Amino acid sequence: MAAIVSNNFRVVNANNFKEDVANNAVYVAIGKPDVWSNSTADTTDAASADTPNDHLDDIGEARAQMIALKEVVSGDLSHVVPRHTWTSGNSYYEWDSNDGSIFDKAFYVVTSEFKVYKCIKAGGGASTQQPTQTLTDPQAESDGYSWKYMYTISVTDSEKFLTNSYMPVKTVSLGTQAEVAVAQSSAGTALLLKETNPGIAVGMTVSGTNVGSGKKVSAINGSQITLSGATSSAVAANTVLTFAYAANADAEANLNEADYNQYLNQKASRDSSTAAGIERIEVTANGTGYTGTPTVAITGDGTGATATVVKSGNTVSAINITNKGTNYTFADVVISGGSGSDATARAVISPKEGHGVDPKSELGGFFMGLNVKLDGAAGAGDITVGNDFRQIMLLKNPRDYNATPLAGAIASADTLKAMNKLDFKASFASGSNVTSFTIDEVITGTTSGAKAFVVETDNTSNSGAGYVFYTQNAKTGYGNFTDGETVTGALSGTQGSLEGTLATSGSSLGDNFGTGDLPAEVDRMSGEVLFLENRLPILRSATQIEDIKVILEF
Repeated sequence: MAAIVSNNFRVVNANNFKEDVANNAVYVAIGKPDVWSNSTADTTDAASADTPNDHLDDIGEARAQMIALKEVVSGDLSHVVPRHTWTSGNSYYEWDSNDGSIFDKAFYVVTSEFKVYKCIKAGGGASTQQPTQTLTDPQAESDGYSWKYMYTISVTDSEKFLTNSYMPVKTVSLGTQAEVAVAQSSAGTALLLKETNPGIAVGMTVSGTNVGSGKKVSAINGSQITLSGATSSAVAANTVLTFAYAANADAEANLNEADYNQYLNQKASRDSSTAAGIERIEVTANGTGYTGTPTVAITGDGTGATATVVKSGNTVSAINITNKGTNYTFADVVISGGSGSDATARAVISPKEGHGVDPKSELGGFFMGLNVKLDGAAGAGDITVGNDFRQIMLLKNPRDYNATPLAGAIASADTLKAMNKLDFKASFASGSNVTSFTIDEVITGTTSGAKAFVVETDNTSNSGAGYVFYTQNAKTGYGNFTDGETVTGALSGTQGSLEGTLATSGSSLGDNFGTGDLPAEVDRMSGEVLFLENRLPILRSATQIEDIKVILEF
C-alpha cells in the first residue's frame, strides 16, 4: 500500500514541538567534559566526536555526565528553512504545485536587505536582478524572473536564528477558531478552550454565541483566555469562537514593528482580488497541426482565470495568463480549436489562500531552530566555567533532586547544576585544598575504588576545604565514594579526606543520597531526552557567551 507523510504534517509536528516547549519545562543540557576516547588515561580528543546512538546505553551515559541545564523558553525557538541567499548569476527554481521535491530546491531567496521572496516564474537563465519591492502581487524583474515578496527577517530574528545554512520563517496570525472546553457557569471574562492555540493573540476580538460584541483577548495562559469584558451570558461548552484583529490599529498596538509589517503583507495577500489565482500554466505537450489559434478553457473551483495560446509554427509553445482569477485549489486546462490536436497543459496552483499568506507552510517550515545563550557563570555558578563540554541534550520535564528517585517536583529554575559534589575535610595530606586538584583529572577513592572526572572545584562555599564537582561515565565506572575515605588525584597527586556525610548506597549512577548530603540539583535520570548531539570540545569561560544552536527536522 503506497502512502506519504505530507509536508503539512511535518510543519504541524514542528508547531506541536514549539507548543510543547511553551507548555512544559524543557531544558538544554550540556555535558561530557572528558575527551572522546576509550581510556581515562587519554587527555587528547579523537579527531571526531563519537556518533550518538538512540539506545538506552548511550542515553543513560549522557544523562550521567551532564554538567548543567538551561531552561528553553518560547522565544528561544523559531521555525527555520534552508537558506538560499540571492546571488547574481545563480539560477533559481520556480514554485510548482506539481513538484513533490520543491522544498529541497532553491525556489525562494533572502536578499542582502534580509527580504525574502518566492520565485513565481523563473527567467530563461540566471537571475541578475535582485528583487527589492515589497508589493502584494508578484513582480517581474528585467531578467525575466517574477518574485513574490514574502516577509523581511527582523534584526532580532536575524541575530538569533539566521545562520549560514538556515534562516528564520514565521507566519503572523491573521486569526483562528477554537472551541470552548467547559461551559461558563455564568457570564464572565474567563474562557477555557479545548487546547492551546498559537493563532490566538492579545488584542484580537472574539466572536461567538453569547460572547457579545467588542470583547477582546486581554490575557492568555495556556488554553485559558481572559476577555476585556464579561460575556453577554454564559458561553456553552463546544461553542466555536472566532478570533481576529477587528482593525489594523489593534494589530499595530499588540505586535512589534516587524511582525506588524508582516501582518499587513499577509493580510493584503489574502485579501487581494487575485489571491490563489493561477500565476502560470505549463505546456505538457505541444501538439501538432495548429494552423489557426486555439483557445484555452480553464475550469476548477476558482473563478475568473483566462489565458491565450502562444504558437511556434503549428504547435503550442506557451500559454500566457491574461487574468489570474481567484480561489483556485484545483484547475483543468483544455486547449481546443485551431485545427490542431494533442496539445495539453496544466495549471500551477497557488497555496490555499494565495502566495504570501502563510510563509511558514509555503516555504516548508518543518525545521525548528533553537538558540539558547550560556552567559558566563549563569545561574550563580550553575553553568560551569573553566572547562569544556562535548554533548548537548534537550530534556523535557526533568525533576528537581529528591532522596526518592523521580519524586522531585518538575524543574522550574532557569538554570540547574547537574553534577554531584564531594565535600572535603579542611586538612589535606597532599595539596592545600580542593583547588589543588587538576581539572579533568581522574580522582579515585582509596576505600571504595570509585573513580570520577574532576569538572569544577569550589573552596569558597563551605567551611571545610571545599567541594569537587564531578562526572562519571563508562570509562570511570559508576561507583559510589565512601564516607570519610581518602580521595587521590591521578595527575596532581592531591590527597584529601571526605567528610563523613556522603551516602554509600544508591543507584548504579550514584544518584541516591541520604538527607543532608550532596546531590546534584536535578535528578539526572528524570525527564524525557528529546535530542542528543555529540560535538568536539567547546571551552567555557566566565567572560564569554555561547550560543547553543540546534536545528531539528520534523
